Amino acid sequence: MADQVSKSAWRIRSLLLPLLAGAALGCGGNGSSSPSLSPPAGEPVILRVDPVRGPFTKLADAVAEAQRLQSATAGLEVLIQILGTGRETLQSNLALDGGDGTNGGRIRVTNSTAYEILTGLFDVIVASQTSLQGVDVVLGGGRVQVNDGTFQPRKVTLNDPRSNILVNGNAAVLEGALGQLAQILCQQFLDPCVQISGNGRVASVSPIVSKAGGVGIGTVPGSNPTLENNAILLQALGALAVRYSNNSGGVFRNNQIEGDPPTAAAGLALQARQRDTGGTTGIQLDGAGSVPAIQSNQIGVGRIAGSVGIRILQGTQARTITGNTFLARGEGAGVAIQVAPGTPAAVVAAYLAGNSFQGNFAERIGGGSAPTPTATPVPTPRPSPTPPVLGTGPIQITLTWSTIDDLDLYVTDPRQQTVFFDNRVIPSGGQLDVDANADCVAVTENPVENVFWASTPPSGLYLIEVRLFRRCSQVTAPIPFTVTVRKSGSAAQTFSGSATSPGSAGRFTFSFP
Repeated sequence: MADQVSKSAWRIRSLLLPLLAGAALGCGGNGSSSPSLSPPAGEPVILRVDPVRGPFTKLADAVAEAQRLQSATAGLEVLIQILGTGRETLQSNLALDGGDGTNGGRIRVTNSTAYEILTGLFDVIVASQTSLQGVDVVLGGGRVQVNDGTFQPRKVTLNDPRSNILVNGNAAVLEGALGQLAQILCQQFLDPCVQISGNGRVASVSPIVSKAGGVGIGTVPGSNPTLENNAILLQALGALAVRYSNNSGGVFRNNQIEGDPPTAAAGLALQARQRDTGGTTGIQLDGAGSVPAIQSNQIGVGRIAGSVGIRILQGTQARTITGNTFLARGEGAGVAIQVAPGTPAAVVAAYLAGNSFQGNFAERIGGGSAPTPTATPVPTPRPSPTPPVLGTGPIQITLTWSTIDDLDLYVTDPRQQTVFFDNRVIPSGGQLDVDANADCVAVTENPVENVFWASTPPSGLYLIEVRLFRRCSQVTAPIPFTVTVRKSGSAAQTFSGSATSPGSAGRFTFSFP
């Protein structure tokens, strides 16, 4: 596991790069001269960011200088200290990549003041041997990608459906700074607010899901993360705290899930009962291979009819679900544990014996609906009341289909850069601005994916690929789709195909101009 800034007492003898002879760092570190001092062996170089006093006025400039120093000195460690209160709008990706192509060094960023990063369409990338601690991040289209590094924010706000936090590596750490809970405000997002694809650690964070049908934390197949000491608040109808995909596991312990918190909007429960709408879900296990160890958690089931503490969609084998406390709120409209049909009585008895139940539940252990043949739940189609606004420009590529399944659009430019759901902006200007039915969350029956160039695209041959990522229903029939290419001054081109199984479903080319 990567070293954690908040729990390490670095022995630093205050080596400051006077880096500087005046202008070298005085205006944000963009000077042409190089520091003449070399740190003693084993000591980090310290770069200081202060929006008013400098020597660096922006974190991005200090990171660029750190990478320049590491390229010149093998194994150099750089500590970036943010001293002043400020706000920084990224003009490109902020890539902390110490150890990944920077001559074996590491970058550590620490902040004890109120410093905020506004991302726009750009990403914050925390790679191996790097850490970012204490900042507030506002995601307006970009993502935070924790790739074997350590991200310890004070607060993250998701203001755009394209934004979320990706925890990708086996040594990746998402954790609140200085042992405090980090608020993660999941206000607008399509993917899970926090998506885990490795065996990393998510601890001391507080996702607050205020979007109907939203998912706080989700795993992908093959991931086995450690999720501990988190507080997840569900403040929207149909919200889901944690979703384990099939063939994912790990440990889920010492967490608190509140399915209908006192801080929720007044009248939320009453509104749900009037509409006969399903409530919130604490933990959902999608498939027979979803086998996390769920231990010593407190799970508030909620006052809303249809609320479930743990929902098991498939698999009747015993899971490690023990030592948890289930709390029924209000008059007890929810179910503590909903098991898959056919679950043996001995397994049900073990769940009842191994966990405690407080309050008046509709049921402590309830039967589930008929299991699905796929590894994913069957979501209820929610057609968008208005179609999404699509970006346009000299090139616009639009993928459409008519099912709730998750298809993805990939476009590769003549420079061999590919724009798709996990790389939404490429250097030539290509952007993916709409990603429909992503991971079978917030699905619509009229999905659209859209890639466009707002400025002049490079000339040459473009490759379009359509892939089926996941079926979101029990239907196995082919999924017809259409790709429309619009170029300035030319008639629209259309391509068609159908997807039958996960993977590539069609490849098409066109030229520009």
